[in-house]
Amino acid sequence: MWIAHYASGLVAKPFAPRVPLSLLTLAGALPDVIFFLLQFFGIETFNLDASLLRRGCFPYSNDYPYSHSLLGMTVAGVALAALYRSTTSRLVRWKDVAAIVAASASHFLLEWPSHRADIKITPHDSNALGAGMFDHTVVTFFVECAIFLAGLWVYTAFSPMTTKIGYKTHRNRLPGIVLFLIGAQAHFSFGSAPTNETRWVHAPLFLGQVLASCWLLGKLES
Repeated sequence: MWIAHYASGLVAKPFAPRVPLSLLTLAGALPDVIFFLLQFFGIETFNLDASLLRRGCFPYSNDYPYSHSLLGMTVAGVALAALYRSTTSRLVRWKDVAAIVAASASHFLLEWPSHRADIKITPHDSNALGAGMFDHTVVTFFVECAIFLAGLWVYTAFSPMTTKIGYKTHRNRLPGIVLFLIGAQAHFSFGSAPTNETRWVHAPLFLGQVLASCWLLGKLES
């Protein structure tokens, strides 16, 4: 999945209104952020696979046992929650911590139907999971958009008014951000790989897009 990962942070916002929306959406995409960082050091790998170029979207074969295992995602969520708790002056409740960890762990539930068989429960599990929705480009695009928009609806419908100041004050902000993210999903689903260089081109581009998207979503509340 791609923009669907932000939905978990949007859904978590009504339950953890004190936690910045940018942080909650980052939690949902955190395993991808960690993956792109780890591949810079050769710990995990990100490879363009010629056999997948004409087979749906996301033409990459990856080895990411730490960032894309359920255990790794949960540990990453705990680490992000601990970092937030240690660096903020706000009162951080256990419900806030649980929201961050759950958003990160939810990454696994969304990867399972979309990925080809390359995600695991634990890093060294012998069984890899994935239903392969990436092989169906149009389905991937519409499912991703539907999940993201559903999460956005939960946020706009149930979050406290004080967490909606950004888009309530600036009327064009919400539709602008939605269009940006749907455009990002369209590129993910229908765009071609820009080069054969994944480590120093594709990964930084994807990482930058994830961080920019979380920052933009944070503007909905501030």
